[in-house]
Amino acid sequence: MSENSQRNFKYDIDNVRKNWRLLDDVSFPDIKGIKLVSHEKFASVPEIPVTYISPGRLAVLFKKISAVYWFIYAIRLFVLSDFRTVIIVNGGNTILWFCCGVLNAFPILGKRKLFCWDVFVEYILGTEKRPWFFPFIKITTKRKEKLACFILRQYGLNVLWSSKQVTTHAKHFNLPERHFIFLPFKANHSKRETYDIPMGNFIFAGGNGKRDYNCLIEAVRDTEIPVVISATDPVVRKGIEPLPNVMVIGAPEPAFGQLQAASRFVVIPMKYSGLKGGGEANFCNAMWHKKPVIGVDSISAEDYIDDGETGYVVKAGDAEILRKRITTLWENPILCHEMGQKGRRRVEMYFTHYKFIRRLLRLALLYGHMNNDN
Repeated sequence: MSENSQRNFKYDIDNVRKNWRLLDDVSFPDIKGIKLVSHEKFASVPEIPVTYISPGRLAVLFKKISAVYWFIYAIRLFVLSDFRTVIIVNGGNTILWFCCGVLNAFPILGKRKLFCWDVFVEYILGTEKRPWFFPFIKITTKRKEKLACFILRQYGLNVLWSSKQVTTHAKHFNLPERHFIFLPFKANHSKRETYDIPMGNFIFAGGNGKRDYNCLIEAVRDTEIPVVISATDPVVRKGIEPLPNVMVIGAPEPAFGQLQAASRFVVIPMKYSGLKGGGEANFCNAMWHKKPVIGVDSISAEDYIDDGETGYVVKAGDAEILRKRITTLWENPILCHEMGQKGRRRVEMYFTHYKFIRRLLRLALLYGHMNNDN
């Protein structure tokens, strides 16, 4: 595609950066000639075919040796694609993410258009360690960051769940912002209808990663408002101060979603740390169940919660304001109901599983079409 025609193309990457809703447009063009492949199956949006590439027999032989298995799998993804293909990689699989980046950096098999969704690079930076196969080498955080930067550079586009994360990732890894793009995440629970459960007399909070339950405990101390906290990680549960009005349990799905649906409203207290958020799916899931959401978060909440309409956004760590917001909703059942209804409509409009996957695949097609690599 020529430079002039790219400028005149309504749906280009730069336009999507400014307004991701373009990817939901019914007039989005039917882009031809771009093949999408992945190690995952994307069956929920049949109108945009993604070729699933299985690991192959050779990789399966090394299933118990994770690094070898995923390296062979990455080679297979490259061999069964070409320079016109967009390879979609889930960044949650850090070994595969790394292997595909290495193959693109040293293009013995040729360069590919690599598209990463759900960038998990923060989780591989924090701990310094010595690999078992080279115990005399210490992998420091600084070395990890250099390596992560090197791999991120091999991906033409990395999808993040918060608008703020684009700038923070670019600055942290000293990369152009064009390597990153924000798309809102999804309500995983929207793959099924909301639970038909009578409302209980409690508020709910849950999750393990980056949760600031100390902030929530301070907010409900001496209020007598019943709170149910679900954390499946025993270490997280152990760190929650016991209060007479707080019950701490470890409820996996589907019980976790049922507790959300049965609560009056949901509080999601997040710590402000690192590059990545962690509450995005919970924001959306709670609204799917028609619950107002109080997002105690300084990274992602404002991209999902319409403050004062579908819930409240509270600065991370602010127990005093959180207490006021909890009290307001607890004492106003009509407001609570109205916010919950608005939240459900917001999820139906923007954050369902189907709409997210369609948006993601349309972006992958657009990325391949615009040839927006390094």
